[in-house]
Amino acid sequence: MSRYLAKSDGETIIQHTKELLDEWELLKELYPNALNSKKWRLLRDACKYHDLGKMNLKFQTKLNDNHSVEPGEIPHALLSITLLPTMELLNKGFSEDQVAALAYAIALHHDRNLDEISIDEYEKEIHALQKQVEKFPFKKLGLKPTKPRRLSSIYYSWNYYPGVEDEYYHDFVLLKGLLNRLDYAASGHYQVESGPRIRVDKNILKRWRENDSKAKWNSLQAWTGQHSHESIVIIGQTGLGKTECALRWIGDNKGFFLLPLKSAINSIYSRLSENYGLDNQYLTLLHSDMMAFLLERRNDFTEVERQINESRALSKQLTIATLDQLFNFVYHYRGYEAKLATLSYSKVVIDEIQMYSPMLLAYIIYGLKLIQDYGGKFEIMTATLAPFILDLMHKQGLKFTQPKEPFFDDKLKVRHSVKVINQPISSETILKAYCNNKVLVICNTVHQAENIYDDLSKKVDNVHLIHSRFIRKDRVKLEKEICQFGQLSNTEPGIWIGTQVVEASLDIDFDVLFTELSELNGLFQRMGRCYRKREFDGSEGTYNVFVFDGGNYNPSGISDSDESVVDYGMYRLAKKALENVNGPLSEMQKIDLINYFYTTEKIERESANYLAIVTDTIKFLKAIADDHIDKKRVKRDFRNIESIDVIPEQVLMDNKDKIKSAVKIIGSKDSNKSQKVIAKNTIQSYTVAVPLWMAKEIISNLELENIGFRVLGKNYPYDAKRGLSSKLDDDKDIDNVF
Repeated sequence: MSRYLAKSDGETIIQHTKELLDEWELLKELYPNALNSKKWRLLRDACKYHDLGKMNLKFQTKLNDNHSVEPGEIPHALLSITLLPTMELLNKGFSEDQVAALAYAIALHHDRNLDEISIDEYEKEIHALQKQVEKFPFKKLGLKPTKPRRLSSIYYSWNYYPGVEDEYYHDFVLLKGLLNRLDYAASGHYQVESGPRIRVDKNILKRWRENDSKAKWNSLQAWTGQHSHESIVIIGQTGLGKTECALRWIGDNKGFFLLPLKSAINSIYSRLSENYGLDNQYLTLLHSDMMAFLLERRNDFTEVERQINESRALSKQLTIATLDQLFNFVYHYRGYEAKLATLSYSKVVIDEIQMYSPMLLAYIIYGLKLIQDYGGKFEIMTATLAPFILDLMHKQGLKFTQPKEPFFDDKLKVRHSVKVINQPISSETILKAYCNNKVLVICNTVHQAENIYDDLSKKVDNVHLIHSRFIRKDRVKLEKEICQFGQLSNTEPGIWIGTQVVEASLDIDFDVLFTELSELNGLFQRMGRCYRKREFDGSEGTYNVFVFDGGNYNPSGISDSDESVVDYGMYRLAKKALENVNGPLSEMQKIDLINYFYTTEKIERESANYLAIVTDTIKFLKAIADDHIDKKRVKRDFRNIESIDVIPEQVLMDNKDKIKSAVKIIGSKDSNKSQKVIAKNTIQSYTVAVPLWMAKEIISNLELENIGFRVLGKNYPYDAKRGLSSKLDDDKDIDNVF
């Protein structure tokens, strides 16, 4: 046989292997410290040997005859390892553990079920491989022919997957993970790492100095730059430039920026690309709705698809992502190694860690420990940080540096004057304070936000509502509108009513905030949307923040049950913390309240269940580390999905022609991939997430069901101003964090 094929498109084993070696060179050039010299050599050998088993006659016959599987065919990776020159590797100074790591990385670089393959069949195919070895052009890869033989159990045991207790496990994860990434890049004909690397922080400073030649880093940003070689935890006042401080810390390294909300990711992506000139060569985003967002910015499906594929392959220098897209590696699913190996030479930024549920907090802490153990670094940055979270991090052995004091803007020491109202939130109280200014109202639940909107919109002009129960198309529009309205330069009066969707990372600045109490971290996040970059200059007895603590009742969504929007014990501590608050509340006083009331001791006393969820989840993740569970199950379990996407019946009726046209395109054999993806994206723009218990209201629509969409019945009417009309109980009405 003159040509040994690796792919059905005619690419040979030699060609494919050389492409992998080119990608190996690129990875080593861009990130030379990702591995030490020995591991770089082992990874190069993994590239050279990983597909040699494809020279077997059954595999070549399959490709030449366009068959799916040949009878008695052995997975090629298991034949590849029979050609490893183990003695030569040992003589070069590699240990038996390192050779084992190499062998398993090659043998398992594809996930294959070996249960139905016998050892006898394996031995037979090893023997048959000798004829092909005699003909294969090894010299073109700088290799010497090796007689195929079954490896000793020292290096490989049949149908075994390495576990965390194996001495070679660490090297196996790095080699397999990076081999997978190199293989995917070579097969997909894209760069494993976008290059050349740039100093993101210098790009920022350069842009600043175009407007102000004396522009420089503030104290927070300067400190992170000085500690860029360490994992760090920082507390900084809202509006102090924490995004820029994170990019200063990342420098020219590979970086991942994690945020809890997709809207915040879109906002920061736009800001970095537009304000700091970070183009698609270096910057990308990663979340479940990125196709829609990118198509809106660039109406070029081929280019957008390419960017999405490279985003998922983690090939860009800087990626802004949701937690579920990156940290699912904590489940150790089959194939997780590519993510952890990438993070081993990366820097990871976690923004506003206090916003995550106890289960997701556990994923973060456990994930950061794995990243740190493999050589990666992390930065946690937040406006407030509870002491119990630091205790949990220390308990898991995380190493990090903290500045002696939080960072504040000396010009903005007091931005808020707080009035605590011991009663449920009411539209009457809001109306009394509204005097042609910009008012933001934040409720704990969609149901309560709708009630306030219904009351106020009858009495005041320019009242708007934003929450999670708008279809995607309308929600994107509303997010743009509230960001424009909330700019300090805009003096237009009006009232915006929302839920947790406006709680974090939106650069908006309102004159007055009315909010239900959730817990202290959430409250201070909400306060950051009012007087964001202004010093409070009101006279004594005046306020710009009004907090409704429920009085003798709980605020909406708050209860001593699993359905509460926040932990009930943390709510009670917050209510107690605000008992003596009346008037100006400085940034330092906010942190003092967090430090005093959210200690491990107080959380254990008021809410032992919260800490138990965190610690039990970490124990669970450690216990399943060797189970190698299915990735699809991980996706479902990790996000703890409690909602489904549906098209409200009213929306379907109002847009039936566009939806019908999109359905036709998806189902047509004449439609190409681009047309089908764009059509599906069109239908998705009319969907809204609703709780699983609403599924009983789904009505039959076979055309849409056949392409994965469901329709919600007319018992839940929809309009573009109010969203999906809710008949939900407060204690069930929870916004999805993603």
